[in-house]
Amino acid sequence: MAEFDNEEMNSLKRWWDSNGMALVIGVLVGVVVIVGWQGWGWYTDNQATEAADVYQQVEQGIAGGNVDESVLETVARLKQDYAGTPYAASAALRLAGYHVQQQEYAKAREQLDWAMNNAANEGVSHIARVRAARLVWTQGEPEQALEMLDAEHPPAFDALYAEVRGDIHAAQGDREAAYKAYQRALDTLPQDTPSRALETKLADNAPADVADAPSDQESASAS
Repeated sequence: MAEFDNEEMNSLKRWWDSNGMALVIGVLVGVVVIVGWQGWGWYTDNQATEAADVYQQVEQGIAGGNVDESVLETVARLKQDYAGTPYAASAALRLAGYHVQQQEYAKAREQLDWAMNNAANEGVSHIARVRAARLVWTQGEPEQALEMLDAEHPPAFDALYAEVRGDIHAAQGDREAAYKAYQRALDTLPQDTPSRALETKLADNAPADVADAPSDQESASAS
């Protein structure tokens, strides 16, 4: 029994000499990963909380029409220190809307471009792109705006992209292209989303044979 125990201990010693350090390192790495993940979770939660507080300052300033240097610096701080939170891009979008109201279009485009390229949320990035395309169009660059709308995007944003595309084609007098775009927007519009304005745009750009055809309601009344 003693000989067996000694051999067992010798085998264990040989195994430890070969694998002990790797085992220690493995355990340490596991501990570091667990602690690091918990620490990262705390860090991101803390970042989001701080960013929310900072964003409130931006929201209050813009809502009150008091966009002074302090508000601009706060937006810059969000973009620099809290870019990984949703609040940075949201602040950029809010500030862009304010600049549009003030007819400061170059400043609005700067904020939209930042949100489009840096938003932590993909959805916000696409909203920024569509707004930027509309702004570019209203500044007399419809072809550039259409190129921006060619960007790949999730199906959930089809209606948003298509409607702006339709608006541009309609303004250019291309009723056929506008009708197709509006039809695409209407077909992909999420359920329970108001569609009356889009239906009106579609009807205003319908081909003659479609526009002259009686509606289902008119057909029922005639019969």
